[in-house]
This record gives sequence, structure tokens and C-alpha cells, in this order.
Amino acid sequence: MELTWLGRSCFQVITRYQKRILFDPFLEWYRERELSPFPPPDMLCISHGHLDHFADVPDLIRGDSPAIVVAVPGMCRALGELIPETQNRLFPLSWGDQFELERIPIFAFRSPPMRTSLYDMFEEFGVSKVLDFLRSFRQVADEILYLPLTSFGIKVDGFRLLHFTFEGESDGGEVDVQGIGQQFVPDVALVSVERGQERRSAEYAAALGAPMVIPHHFHAYMSVPPADLDAFARELARLAPNINLRVLDVTETVKFKR
Repeated sequence: MELTWLGRSCFQVITRYQKRILFDPFLEWYRERELSPFPPPDMLCISHGHLDHFADVPDLIRGDSPAIVVAVPGMCRALGELIPETQNRLFPLSWGDQFELERIPIFAFRSPPMRTSLYDMFEEFGVSKVLDFLRSFRQVADEILYLPLTSFGIKVDGFRLLHFTFEGESDGGEVDVQGIGQQFVPDVALVSVERGQERRSAEYAAALGAPMVIPHHFHAYMSVPPADLDAFARELARLAPNINLRVLDVTETVKFKR
């Protein structure tokens, strides 16, 4: 298994069978560093509809794309309505459920929720072309496409990889993060680190119980300052000193072998 961080919460996994799985497609950082076109993925796992988790989804699934989309049922319904040619490639997966695609078991878990309206967020950032879209589909975008946040676990080449999303606004009380770790037992946890919520991010990372943690989502983006990754690392070391914290550079690849 090869794991590559592409910036924000976007990770690519390439299996031993050369299947490409993409989490939260947002390729702005990749395109700043690479001249070659991004290779088409075989599968997309989408945690939620924020621009920095979702922006490249339409381009990657339109037309004759072979990409399979895995998301919560509401997002799949919305994508089927907005991009009709995707309907036969949408695989809704509810929280707590699992299924197998392309010999890859996939699990969906509820993540700590957020409160910010997607429309209000884009309006604040002044993203005009997205606002034009949202004016037409505001209810779909805010009630279906945006909420809720979902974390996905996959079993690839003998490894259990968990893509855990957390946006930092909720107390997370409704979500049993430790229970996710006990149910899925990840070998590697990709954990988002939020500015002002570095301690809670570390608590979640420790609760998941993975031997290796790889942080994401901590870079500055638009008007959002970066998270304090050193503070996260110190707190994680205090809570779980045996965890291997691996911080990747954008486009850096890690290879895992059994």
C-alpha cells in the first residue's frame, strides 16, 4: 500500500492491485507542485461538502469517469441529481455500515459535527463561482451536501487505514471516538488537526488507538490560520507516548508492507 498526502485532508491510497482511492478530493496543493495531470482515481471517499474537501469531486466524476463515489446517502442523492451520469457509480454508506468494493472493505463512522453553514462559509471567503451554484441549490448544499461529517475506514493490503475528520466547532459529545477505534482497530489514523482545538484533536487521535497517526488539515487556508502542530504533538505525546506521529510533506508518499 502506498499513501500520499496531497494537502488539506486529501490522501491518495494505491493498493498492490494498482487501485487508486482518493479521500476528500482537493488538489490545489498538488497542482502547485506537479505539472502532470492528476491520474484518474478508481474510488472517492467524501467526508463532507466543504470546498477544501470536495472542490475537485465534480471534475473527477463527470462524463465517462470510471470513479466510484462512496459517501453518506444524502450526499449520494445530491450528486445523482446534480450530475446524473454518476448515478450508477454512487455507493451510499450509512454510519456504522460497511461493504466491500473492488476487494476493499469500507467502513463509515460518524464524525464530530459542525455548525457553520456551507453557504455562509463560502460567502465569507468570497468564492463567487461556488456562490452562484449554491444560490440555485442552497437547500441541497446546506442540508444534504454539507452535513454531516463522515470518517471512512478501509482495509487495504493487510492494513486498516482510518481517515478521521474533525472541524473543531463541536464538543463532539455525540460521537464515541474511542468506540470507533475499538470497532475498527486502525493501524494508521489520518487525523485532522484544527486551529484552537489542538488539544481536542490530540485527544481524538489518542482515543482512536492507532499505532501511527498522520495529521492533516492543519495548513493555513484562505483566511484560516494554521493549527499549532507542535502543540498537537506535545499533547499527543503526553496522552499516548507510544504512538508514532508521522508528519508528511505535501505529495510525500509512505509505503506500507506486511
